[in-house]
Amino acid sequence: MGGGGRRADLADRLVAPTRQAARRPKLALALRLAAGLGLAFGGAPAAEVAAREQPPPPRISGRVVDAATGEGIEGAAVELFRVDAGGDSTSGNAGQARIEVETNPSGLFLVERAPDGSYELTVAHLAYGTFGERLVLADGQRITLRIALSQSAIALSPVVVEAATRQTRLDRARGSALRRLTNEELAPVARTGIDLAAALAQLLPGMRVRSGRSQPGELVCLEFRSPFSLSGNGCLAPVVVLDNVRQANALVTLNTLPITDVRSVEAVPPGEAGVRYGTDSRFGVVVIETFSGADFRDRADAPGRKTYDWSLESRPYGWGRALATAAAANAAGLLVGYAVSSRCLAFDGLTNHFSKPTCGSAGNAGARLVLYAAPSIGVGLAVGRAGRTSLSSGSAWKNAAASAIMSAPGVVLALTSEEDGFAGSRAIGLVMAAVAAPAAAVLADRLFRRRDVVH
Repeated sequence: MGGGGRRADLADRLVAPTRQAARRPKLALALRLAAGLGLAFGGAPAAEVAAREQPPPPRISGRVVDAATGEGIEGAAVELFRVDAGGDSTSGNAGQARIEVETNPSGLFLVERAPDGSYELTVAHLAYGTFGERLVLADGQRITLRIALSQSAIALSPVVVEAATRQTRLDRARGSALRRLTNEELAPVARTGIDLAAALAQLLPGMRVRSGRSQPGELVCLEFRSPFSLSGNGCLAPVVVLDNVRQANALVTLNTLPITDVRSVEAVPPGEAGVRYGTDSRFGVVVIETFSGADFRDRADAPGRKTYDWSLESRPYGWGRALATAAAANAAGLLVGYAVSSRCLAFDGLTNHFSKPTCGSAGNAGARLVLYAAPSIGVGLAVGRAGRTSLSSGSAWKNAAASAIMSAPGVVLALTSEEDGFAGSRAIGLVMAAVAAPAAAVLADRLFRRRDVVH
């Protein structure tokens, strides 16, 4: 499906329901232990624990790449239109019927907390044309997409183009005063310890707090100043839209959402809210965008994302390059360790190695540190550099730790003689130190990835 004769390909769609974590006994045990430690030391309230136990909401993530080079495409407009069973656009709330994001410099995009249902996905770029596809989100699903676009030449007459940002276009089209706060503006207020509702009343004109927490458990009432609010008929709380999802209880969200999680807040007054969000928003709307909903980043507490997703990479992991680099770095480290430590330590047997050092306590300790640590540190740094991709990188210290697990006992076994060892101990030690150590570092680099994206 495409426009203007342009070709597009949608490949590698991964649907990974969260129940797959239960099929991995070790991972499930680790998750239970982490949850128990968090409850023991963090003191999380019962309401927060119950919220964490709920199934994660659907989420769509993906990457738009060039079909020829595999590199990410920056600035592609990704739009999701909610459609009903008959194929027509949903006539409900505009903030939920249409979701628009742009790809970052690496071509990544993310739509988080999207409601269940059918969507029309459209990807548009000036140099690549338009791509369209139908998606269906079911309960608990997390979909990963990789969209490859083919570039085609477009002849344009010489023109002078004045580009405006998306926010500028929205502000001009709105035609009303802007009431918007960013995280930088909220940061000084966040340090005082007040909640989001009280912060908005302080910083946004036209908003006020009617009541405070005079009773235990009482929520702060935030509302727009209007003739209706002056009548005193209860709390006229505005509608709260959090990351394109309308909240069922606005006051609970405004009183419990941490200010540090907020990227921006926009207050839409009652007169404008009815046009943008429907008649049920007659008391105004507060639109909140959080960091988790706006950025594509791997967080340690993100549900359903326990391992790195390789489907968004342009190329698979370079096993051959990483193994060759690890082997060379390990050999160099062993040679350096032997050259430095041979002045202080004996290598003609395990007993002599530990009982007949000649450089004093400090010198002997330093010699052993170089002998055992030099290969692992070199391998960790080298593999971390060789295994880096356009989107991610491994952890050098984890690579070094994995190498040390094999290298250190391997060196000890390689020093054994016939008197203090067993049959084949020296051969086993040499294999561990020269082969298993670099292989373990490469495996750790492949498994323990972190996303390395410039937003």
